Parts: sequence; structure tokens; C-alpha cells
Amino acid sequence: MRDPERTRAAILDAAFTEIYENGFQATSIDDIVAKASMTKGAFFSHFHSKNELGYALVDEVLKDMTLDRWIRPVAAYKNPVQGIITRFRKIIETTPEEHIALGCPLNNLTQEMSAVDPVFRDKIQAVLLMWIEETEKYLKKAQAEGYLRKNVNTRQVAEFVVMVEEGSFAIVKNLRDKKVYWALYESLKQYLESISERPEATQDPLVRR
Repeated sequence: MRDPERTRAAILDAAFTEIYENGFQATSIDDIVAKASMTKGAFFSHFHSKNELGYALVDEVLKDMTLDRWIRPVAAYKNPVQGIITRFRKIIETTPEEHIALGCPLNNLTQEMSAVDPVFRDKIQAVLLMWIEETEKYLKKAQAEGYLRKNVNTRQVAEFVVMVEEGSFAIVKNLRDKKVYWALYESLKQYLESISERPEATQDPLVRR
């Protein structure tokens, strides 16, 4: 019995892997259907073109991936500033060595497609703005609960945090040196502690030294 939702999900999953490893423009529909073990007919019953698939990938996969990686875990921390710092550390620790050369899938699409396709640019921009806005919500919460200084511009800090989180994958991708992650982590940690009302509340006993 056919399951259209499962088929669509399988196409998106296969497309994510192929595009992450090889780039959007270098990946063909043939590559995707071969990876998903299905026919082109099945592909075209869900997507009219590779670009339409790419747009869905941003809306349905990369958006949720961004929330899962960077935003939702922060809710577990009483002090959101500590959550932001600790989450960055845990992502560094759990990034496989083989992914260093691949970078961040969202950043890769930004670099490859934003300048050549306005729809990609708008959709990627929406994900980045969501990332910034959700980060700012936690910074405002930290501020309201006395963890962040009252005179701090939470929007500017959120933009800076996301720039470091997203940009770290791009620079490490090119330098191929995981030690750079730790340098960026320490710099972000020190900055957030410097604008914290209670810096001691940002400490994580498991922090790498």
C-alpha cells in the first residue's frame, strides 16, 4: 500500500544526504532517486523540479534541524545564557570528524544558491531570521530573570551569537582544524559572561578546559 508521506520523507532524506555531501548543483534527480531507491515517477509525483525539492528541504528539513540543534535544547536550562554556551560546546564535541570538511548544510546552501536563486535566498533568510529571533527570545528571558544585564541589546547579541554559531562551521570547513571550534567557543563564552549579571550562573561543570 502506498504511503505518500513516507515516500516524500524518503525523497527529502535522500536529497539532504546527497546535497550535503556533493552540493546542490552537483546533485541530480537521478542521484536522489537512486539514493532513495525509487523511480523518477515517484519523485515527480511530489516535486515538479529539483529546485522545488530544494525549497522544501529548507522549509521542512533545515528549519527544523536548526531548531533542534540550537534552540529547543536551551529550554532545559534555568539560565538561557548557560544553555546557549553549553549547547555550542556539546555540538562541537559531537560533530564527527568526517563532517568537518562538509560544513553546515544551511551555510553551504547559502553560499551556493542565495546569489543565483531569489527563492532560495528568501527561504534561507527566513530560517536565519527565525534562528536569530528564537535566540533573542531566550536572551530576553535571561534578562527578565536577572541573568543578563538590563542595558544589553538582546537583538544585537542574538545576531552575534548566531553569526558565531553558523560561521564557525564555515571557517572550520576551510581550515580543517577542530581546534578553531574551541577558540570560537571560548571567545563566545567569555563575551556572554562579560554581559551577564551573574557570570557564575553560566558555568557548566563539564566544560572542556
